Amino acid sequence: MTDPDKNLVHTLTRYWRWLLEGNVESPEQRMNRGFVFCAAVGCFGGALVNYLADLTDTFFIVVVTIIGAGLLSIWAYLRRGHYARQSAKVACCLIAIALLPLNWIYNQGMDGPSLLLFLVVAGYAFCVLLVAPWQRLLIALLFLAVPYLLLWLDYRSPGWIDPYPSRAAHAIDAAMTYTLSIGLLLVMVGGFFRRFESEQRLINEYAEKLREAGRRDSLTGLFNHGSFYAIADAYCRRTEAERGVEGALILYDLDYFKDINDTYGHVYGDTTLKFFSRVLRDVVRAHGGTAGRCGGEEFAVLLPGADQAKVEKVDELLREACEKQPLEHGPVRFSGGVAFEPADSIEIWMERADHALYAAKCRGRNTTVFRYRAPPNHRQSQQQ
Repeated sequence: MTDPDKNLVHTLTRYWRWLLEGNVESPEQRMNRGFVFCAAVGCFGGALVNYLADLTDTFFIVVVTIIGAGLLSIWAYLRRGHYARQSAKVACCLIAIALLPLNWIYNQGMDGPSLLLFLVVAGYAFCVLLVAPWQRLLIALLFLAVPYLLLWLDYRSPGWIDPYPSRAAHAIDAAMTYTLSIGLLLVMVGGFFRRFESEQRLINEYAEKLREAGRRDSLTGLFNHGSFYAIADAYCRRTEAERGVEGALILYDLDYFKDINDTYGHVYGDTTLKFFSRVLRDVVRAHGGTAGRCGGEEFAVLLPGADQAKVEKVDELLREACEKQPLEHGPVRFSGGVAFEPADSIEIWMERADHALYAAKCRGRNTTVFRYRAPPNHRQSQQQ
């Protein structure tokens, strides 16, 4: 099949599903609509075949047509977006109490195919329609009581049901019932698959959210210490065999954060942390880096492939953003330490960046110190 043919089939299938089931995402509601629609079509089809082949009298044809119209009305009601479960209960009871017994009486009783329809509709009701245990019990009693009653009546009074007028009529009725049952089963199986896929998709989404939540700091939304450490360590391992590869590890520490907490309270302290995290994330992300919170007021940034000019630009933008957006008690200020060239291990790289951060604090804070592998060549980038 060519691509245009596949696209045409896909378009027609999608349109048919929309026409039959509507714009609804719930697999249960989609299955209910499909099942009720197929049951209505089965009623109309059965009435038409019985009329054309002259298999039964007019009363049966009229009643089945009326039941089909009722089922179609329920489908239209569901199609307009109304809640599915209550209407589907009505449809299920209508089929079990009216349609199937009538089909039994006019289609050879226990010698006919009516029990097959009972079984299909019962499976639909048990597995999909009802959720409360007492409702399942009631529907089970219904689908046991009605066929048992009909079987008992058929056994006690063998002549109360007229036989088929011919063997051909018997075959036609069996074929019609089997075809309808297959159609209903396809609707049910398709609904089960859609429901399984929907639930599997939700499970995967929730699992991904849980995994992501486990990697993030709950207050700031940045990568937590363990996740950032793993990302930086993986970068070190990738660049271990390539000497001279550029890259920068930055450690930031908010200046006098303990005094901020003691003076203005921990709520304001949390506001400070969240503000700085948001600004840090936006600036770093724009330059292809990764930011994390290493604990308390300490933050870390990985800038793969960054040279000193790029790091200075990031640092400058970060300080400008904090100065231009002061909080209630003034702008956020911080010290930074930068280590270039990934080390043989993340521990050594972190240690070099930490030494640079310590040097920045010793030089009066609110500044960033740059440190290379060897020889140590400190360079200060002062931002007041």
